[in-house]
Amino acid sequence: MSTSNQILYGVNLLQSNAQNREDQTPPLELSLAELETGKALSKTNVPTQSVDNPLPVPKEPQAFFVADSDRVTKLIVLGGKTLVTSTVSNTRNGNFNHLVFTTGSANNPQFRAKKVLGLEKANQTVESLLSLPNNQLLCLVGTDGIPPFAFRTLDLTTGQILSDDELGLPSLPPNNRFANLCQDLQGNIFATETSATTTESGVEQVPTLISMNLQRKSMVTGKVKINRLSSLNFEGRPLLNDVKDLVFSSSGQLYALATDDRTKNNALFTVDVKTGKMELVRNLAVERFAFSDALNNLLL
Repeated sequence: MSTSNQILYGVNLLQSNAQNREDQTPPLELSLAELETGKALSKTNVPTQSVDNPLPVPKEPQAFFVADSDRVTKLIVLGGKTLVTSTVSNTRNGNFNHLVFTTGSANNPQFRAKKVLGLEKANQTVESLLSLPNNQLLCLVGTDGIPPFAFRTLDLTTGQILSDDELGLPSLPPNNRFANLCQDLQGNIFATETSATTTESGVEQVPTLISMNLQRKSMVTGKVKINRLSSLNFEGRPLLNDVKDLVFSSSGQLYALATDDRTKNNALFTVDVKTGKMELVRNLAVERFAFSDALNNLLL
């Protein structure tokens, strides 16, 4: 599929007046645009949703708290029929994770939401996710984006983090940051791993592309093997801040959402999986993005 036929979804937060951030989601704006031109096709507001599973989760008041806030951590498309946005609400009483589901069309959008249940510790946050078979999601869990991180699976029908690890998911180095789950057309899973790296300027936190395939496991541990690929770089220099999102298009091209240092705005970049080389495409004023499967399969 050429870029002229590719459509992308974007999501941004709207101002929240939610009185109960534990069981209510922040309002969102979902947008649709052409990849090649950046032309906006539609926008849909998602009002605050009350979760349909308002069960208690571990809470721990936060010592260094300024004000209630929300953020988006991922946007994915399930089966070409459902948009799922993951959000984190930060409150004095702790962090709360939600999934917002959008189906239907611009003329008849339908919304629902779930709270993420079953995280092991208070204030843990779902930092990224991707779709798995059997109504499950693969999640990266940290604490407000701070290590240590862990892979977890989540049941979409209940919002529950599963205690059993039937996939043989690997442990992650405790001092490194992980983010930006995505999957290519062959089923390989990619993400970024940020760790201390020696550069010309000294020791910097440089993001590196990693990959894994759930069918390829270590003969020794029985766990899925992680392959470390290449450090992300732009104009010949290593990237010193992690990207904000990674997504494969339907043509197999990897795209990143990152800050354009010249404009300080979010922008879309292509990424060479083999070299980590990034090339600027255009500004993209969204917080997370995803690709539509086809022009005749749009949700908004």
